[in-house]
Amino acid sequence: MSPNPIEDATAHNRLSVIKFMELSLAIASTVLHYYSFNDGELVTAFLATGTFCGYIIVLVAIFAGHMIGTPVNKRLSIFYSIIGSAMFITSGVFIIEAWEHSFRTRTRDLAITKGSVAIINGAVFLLDTIFTFRDK
Repeated sequence: MSPNPIEDATAHNRLSVIKFMELSLAIASTVLHYYSFNDGELVTAFLATGTFCGYIIVLVAIFAGHMIGTPVNKRLSIFYSIIGSAMFITSGVFIIEAWEHSFRTRTRDLAITKGSVAIINGAVFLLDTIFTFRDK
């Protein structure tokens, strides 16, 4: 137990907010993915679907653990965050690359937005990694 319970509560709240943001962005990516599914290449579609849906499941479990007071081990949380960052950024780049030269349609705009949200979520995962690593 840390000698300062206020610092523990602040760190817990900060991580809870970040986890909630990651979960919200993953759900937003999944909804956008549903409305702009035709990503051209099968690999891009599978990578995006696996990343978005898989991390919704992982984040619900981690977020629930934080909320009920049984957080995930620090090393495991860092591992999930690093892998999540890499997968979301990779998915976002592949999606934008698949759609950047297509005709301007509503589906294309949704797909570019989906890729951008995925990259933003990857950056949030990277911040989560840094905050978790710095947390004592």
